Amino acid sequence: MRRLTAIPVLALALYAAACRETTSPTSDPTALATGVTGLNSTFSQNAVFQSLAALSGSFTLSAPVARPLTAPFGPSGGASANAWVLMLRLAERAPGPMLALFPINVQGKVFQWDTAGGGKYRITDPTLAGPANGVRYILYQVNAATDRPSLPLTTTGYVDLIDQSTLQANVLHLLLKVGTQTAADYTITEVLTTTSDTLKAVGYVTDVVAGGTPVSFGLSHALTLADSSLVTDYSASGSAAAVTMHTSYSGAGGNNVTLDWVVQKSGSLEVVGSSTSSTINFQFKFNGTAWATVGGTPSVPTFTGAGGRTLTATDLLALAQVLQGFYNIASNLSGVFGPAFLVF
Repeated sequence: MRRLTAIPVLALALYAAACRETTSPTSDPTALATGVTGLNSTFSQNAVFQSLAALSGSFTLSAPVARPLTAPFGPSGGASANAWVLMLRLAERAPGPMLALFPINVQGKVFQWDTAGGGKYRITDPTLAGPANGVRYILYQVNAATDRPSLPLTTTGYVDLIDQSTLQANVLHLLLKVGTQTAADYTITEVLTTTSDTLKAVGYVTDVVAGGTPVSFGLSHALTLADSSLVTDYSASGSAAAVTMHTSYSGAGGNNVTLDWVVQKSGSLEVVGSSTSSTINFQFKFNGTAWATVGGTPSVPTFTGAGGRTLTATDLLALAQVLQGFYNIASNLSGVFGPAFLVF
């Protein structure tokens, strides 16, 4: 992954430093780290959402069609790299009049995984009914190594993709179901002009099998066509915590990154700063006050407590968990956009 490479490296360095440090603990950062982990579990432990994120890369509107073996978004890939690449691909199309998202011959149909001929999504039973103004895809347990259904096929649920486009924008409505229960309900909207391409998603995800409250989200990717710079804004909130993530990518390959990420749960922890392929300059703020800084390089980061304070083992471990949690949330939330690759 070319962008945000520093984040997992920083987390590993913090884990290593925490193992060496033995000073007394501080509880507040730990509570915030727990909140990030709890928020992310709605996605990471949600079998039907993980199926959607992985299998959307194999969705097709006609069969057989060559599709990528890996999803354009999802936990198995780099969230930021995938977002940047997908936006560039979407922007390759010239702006034009809004058209129906689904061909008339597939509207109202159900696509299932056909194991014959190497396996593909096909309309194997034309008598099955999907949404009148869209299509339905049956979802299955996934082989993590291939992002394809595990064999023998085990159904996890289904997703309805519904065309709600207007004269101003392409709008895709998604209903993710486990039986009669709704595991996700959201819309993806794309507006493509001669100067920019914007992709937004708004709605919620819930783990209907494990229970718990829904996680609401609002996601935005804004690509400037002149220089291929990308700004992403992610927000997600649930009972465990609330997270906002503003990130911008610029320069050759999008390697210049600036970010401002905040998690809130009985206090707040903010990570703000920038990185390139060779430098890091991040600051951690606890309840709005500078708490620690990270400098050096992505491969050899340095951690310094504000005012010369020594970071405790628990401090370092919590920071590592928060960074890893941010990274995981970005990766999982990006899976929301997977079906956009099919229709936009």
